Amino acid sequence: MFYSIRFRASLLYSGILCLILTGFSAYLFQTVRHTLYKNVEDDLRVKAQQINGIIDAYAEMDRSGLSSVALMRQFLTQRGEVTSGRDIIDELWEKDSRSLGLAGDRFRIINLNGQIVLRSKNMDRLTERTFDRDFKTCGRKTCFVATRINNVSFESVNYPFRFSNRSEFVLQLTTPLAAVENVLSRLLLFMAGGVVFILLITVFIGAFLTRRILQPVLEVIRTANNISQKNLGVRIVDRARDGEMGLLVDSFNRMIERLEKSFTHINEFSSEVAHELKTPLAIIKGELELALTAPGIKEEDARMLGSTIQEVDRLTKIITDLLLLARFEYRQDVFKMESFDLYAFLKALCERVRVLSSEKGIRLDVMVPDGELFIQGDAGHLRRVFFNLAHNAVKFTPAGGVIRLSADVDGGRARVTVSDTGEGIAPADQAKVFEKFFRVRKAREQDPAGTGLGLALALSIVKAHHGEIILQSELNLGSSFIVFLPL
Repeated sequence: MFYSIRFRASLLYSGILCLILTGFSAYLFQTVRHTLYKNVEDDLRVKAQQINGIIDAYAEMDRSGLSSVALMRQFLTQRGEVTSGRDIIDELWEKDSRSLGLAGDRFRIINLNGQIVLRSKNMDRLTERTFDRDFKTCGRKTCFVATRINNVSFESVNYPFRFSNRSEFVLQLTTPLAAVENVLSRLLLFMAGGVVFILLITVFIGAFLTRRILQPVLEVIRTANNISQKNLGVRIVDRARDGEMGLLVDSFNRMIERLEKSFTHINEFSSEVAHELKTPLAIIKGELELALTAPGIKEEDARMLGSTIQEVDRLTKIITDLLLLARFEYRQDVFKMESFDLYAFLKALCERVRVLSSEKGIRLDVMVPDGELFIQGDAGHLRRVFFNLAHNAVKFTPAGGVIRLSADVDGGRARVTVSDTGEGIAPADQAKVFEKFFRVRKAREQDPAGTGLGLALALSIVKAHHGEIILQSELNLGSSFIVFLPL
């Protein structure tokens, strides 16, 4: 799954979208953050200007001749003689303080020598030390600084101004950023949730769209899995596709067409070669047999001629088996399927096997039920399968051993088992016994004339009947070949 085109394409699309959304969200977040902080700075500047204006208004109402510092203290700390103008200014100060939102703000006013002239009631020593540190380099310039006091974020302004046109002072004002941080936190949470939600939707939609896009490829895969040397005529149906998928379908169909022609050529060539070889071999065998019956032939010559005839017979058998294999694998019309009774078929076959087993002193146990069990198949070729398995059992079972042939029904299929008490087959060789020309070492020693094609032929015939063969074997305990055939 993780290496499929669909998964990697969906992952790629989702990754690209994730990068785009993350980049856009980061840009949007920074833009909103900059805007909010800029608004806070503008608010601080307005508050400083308003405070400056209020202080100037106090000075305009007073003509006491006091110094600027004493005058400022008198007005802002409500000490000294109160006039009717002062009452008006005090009322304005209270209203402006509420409208400007100075309740949570902290401020102080210092002169150019750094001496504190006035401070707000909520000003503490920690805030003053923070002001001393943050505004150390600002001097007589307006500057803004973001700071933290007791793990709370603040935005501060250093604002120089002239009071009563007589002296210069600096107003240092700070305001908490709780509201700004609350807005930014909710915005960040909303963007993170939005990105995850969009990515999840994209994954599902991307998987669906990718599956639709790759549907022709999946159809090519299904068609390729259904193609074998037996049905090379299968083609992918052209459904007015265009673009790359159309080229893929056309290329695949042309490739299968070329393979079909090649397999047909190979099949015809193999059949023709087999037929052509059998004729000269028959002539050679006839000439050798004629030479063997000639009068006055020496014993050594007779032995050599007899050995040569055996090799000719072995070569003829190999050619015949190869021809049968080629027909079984490439042509299904060689099988003449008909319904027949499997139980009666096996009982008749056991009579031939009993002759072979009795000659070697091997007991044959036949466990075929009475009654009838019909299957659809080619009786001639199936006889070759079961006789080959029984003959191998006789061949590799020592005298005094037992061969069992049984039949029954298992899960809607006929099951035929041929077992022996021979030497068994090594685990490393069990997966190879159905390969063409493969023979275990003891088989080559006991039967040099064997071809190694018997089990390959048996497997081809059983597969052509939509069945299967299972091998169970243990060294020194024997082997069992189990054949399953559909009823």
